[in-house]
Amino acid sequence: MKQPYNIVCVSNEAYIQHTAVMLCSLFESNKNNIFCIYLLTPDISPISKQRLDNLCKYYNSEFITYICSTNEIIHFPIGQWNIVMYLKLLMPQLLPTNIERCLFLDVDIIINADITELYHIDLVDNIIAAAEDIPDCIYIKKRLGLPQNELYINSGVMVCNLRAWRKLEIQLPIFNFIHSIIDKIQNEQDVIALYFRDKIKKLPIRWNMVTFYFNRVPNIFPQYLPELKEAKIQPAIIHFAAPIKPWFCDSQHPYAYLYKKYLRIYAKQLNIKVNLHFPYGEQLSPRKRFNKNIRNLLNRIGIIKDAGYTPPIK
Repeated sequence: MKQPYNIVCVSNEAYIQHTAVMLCSLFESNKNNIFCIYLLTPDISPISKQRLDNLCKYYNSEFITYICSTNEIIHFPIGQWNIVMYLKLLMPQLLPTNIERCLFLDVDIIINADITELYHIDLVDNIIAAAEDIPDCIYIKKRLGLPQNELYINSGVMVCNLRAWRKLEIQLPIFNFIHSIIDKIQNEQDVIALYFRDKIKKLPIRWNMVTFYFNRVPNIFPQYLPELKEAKIQPAIIHFAAPIKPWFCDSQHPYAYLYKKYLRIYAKQLNIKVNLHFPYGEQLSPRKRFNKNIRNLLNRIGIIKDAGYTPPIK
């Protein structure tokens, strides 16, 4: 019998549909694999839990939920994000001790390739593998006191050596560590950068293609430009890491259509109705909306060339 791949994600009730879409893309892109899905959540309704369980069963995979209290993390800094992001740091404590490796995935993601190569990547002496964050992290490193030659990652996709992480946890419990750096951090990525210093393997960008890489002028470190063209055409994992997500009708992301594709598949497999009439993510007056649409059209046909516009993939 095939060994399941252990997948961990963090979500709450508000993001359950997006969780289902991400999982559906994972299953559809990996039909030769089976999975054990671990959801860490502070709240989930019985119907949402049942739907995710049914979805996993449809694809011969297992679904396990951990209802996590936020009491220990409620006072952690969150900036513009949500407190649930810190739940991913509970993975080595919550998952069964016989599980030595897992793949963590944010839920604003579409899996667009077989993840076998990613899951089995050689971590060597590292504890996690992840892709480097966008160049804005230069300023984050200054705030954290990290040298610029050290790695600051995007934590939306991480291969984790749980066995090694648990050993580190015994030496220095991660939540004790957070309390010691509480005045420096703004989110869990800051914690990861400091806690796993010199223990992070860098992933190719195709495994975490964030929205900013698709901009007309991509917000990306120069060393990744040789990878960029192919990664845009054949992204293995698409990460909608920007305010306007594909579940908003004003998303300009070239792969936003995949969200609807997998939402339809999810609804069909479970025989449920979903709303495909998405709201606007950016709240604008009718006049500003009209001007924005005209500007997008002019960008699309090349009359103007805004750096932050995301053109179609060619």
